[in-house]
This record gives sequence, C-alpha cells and structure tokens, in this order.
Amino acid sequence: MKQKELIELVQQHHPNMGNVEIRARLNRAQNDFCARTELIKKTYTQSTTAGKRYYALDNDILKILKVQLDDIYISRLVHEPVIDDDEFDGATGRTDSGSGSNEYYWYISNDRIGIVEKVSGGLTINNITSNYISVNSAKEIRLYTISQATDFGTTLTQESDLPVQFREGLAHRVIADGYLKGESLNPELHNLFMQKYQVTVKEGKKQARSNYQYTGTITPTDF
Repeated sequence: MKQKELIELVQQHHPNMGNVEIRARLNRAQNDFCARTELIKKTYTQSTTAGKRYYALDNDILKILKVQLDDIYISRLVHEPVIDDDEFDGATGRTDSGSGSNEYYWYISNDRIGIVEKVSGGLTINNITSNYISVNSAKEIRLYTISQATDFGTTLTQESDLPVQFREGLAHRVIADGYLKGESLNPELHNLFMQKYQVTVKEGKKQARSNYQYTGTITPTDF
C-alpha cells in the first residue's frame, strides 16, 4: 500500500484528520513496529580515516548485529579503552610503545562507533596505558544492523520499507489512536484496531526470526 492509500484508510474512520497529522502518526506507528519486531535489517558502509576513532551512527539504527572491517568480522569490546584519544604524539606526552597487531575491535560511545586496534606494549599517556589505539590506515567498515524503516515524506506515492503484508497494520495503529481523541473517543473501536495492530506485530516478529533482509545498502557520508 502506498502512503496515499494508508491515509485514505485512516480517513474512512477519522475524516477530520489531515494528511500532515496522519503522516506523523504513520511514522510513529512504523517506528514502534520496527522497534517491537526488529524486522528491518540494513547494511551501512563507510570508509574510515587514518587516525580517526569515532564515526557517528545513523539515527535509524536500533541495534548493531555484526561489524566488518575490510570484509573481516571484528569483535565488540565490552568496556571502552581507558585512553579515549584519536591520535598520539610523543612530543605531547603521548607514546605508542608497541606495534599494531591487526587485531581490531569495535565499541559504542555516546551514539558513535569506535574502531580500535590492539597493540603490543600499549599506548601510554601520563603513565596510564591502554592496549588499544586508533586504526592508523584507511579501511572500510560495514555494519549489519536492525534499523527503523525510512520515514514517510510528502510524496504520497511512497511505499513503506516494510513487507507488503504488514503495511496496513500501520493504518490500524493510527485508527486505534484516533479513537482516543476528543469527539472520536470510542474505547471499543480503539481496542478492536489495537488488537489488529498487535496481530500484525506478532506476525512481524515471526518474519524477523526468518532473517528477513531489507533490500539495498545505504552508504551514508558519516554513520
């Protein structure tokens, strides 16, 4: 179903609800559906910069499943390194006493992903030593994620990223919420359409367990 069809379905029950309000409500319903079902899996790629540790994450990402660096899977660090620095320089009291191991890790810090390399001998700053340094050569990061679907915009012919069988459920959620408003208040109809939405969520969870993949790869400038 296209956005226009979803809007028309909602307006059959709530004729005074305008396109802008319905679009906002559809986007909230879609975000809720994706978070509950973990159905949408997207891949993000990014070329790194030598010496740069942190890269901003796309706002659509809900969970990172796996990370590759130059096509090789790397492990996640449980704790952040004790030295949080993108560069080191002996003249400023920072020393790298070891050499790279080609053993890479990732971790999350303040909504950013950090990529580090384990070193032999450690990186020392003010007598504090870390076994991890920023990667000193450019590489490609690939994230395998659970993400939100793309928001509906103003183009009425836009279709949801969700598989076709789940799209009507978004309208059911908006219809249900509409029956909690003012003159449209109707708890019975609210419960009816919420039940329809919950059935769609249940089926979405089943689909997610079958490892449904979003088609296409997004390559942002900086994720």
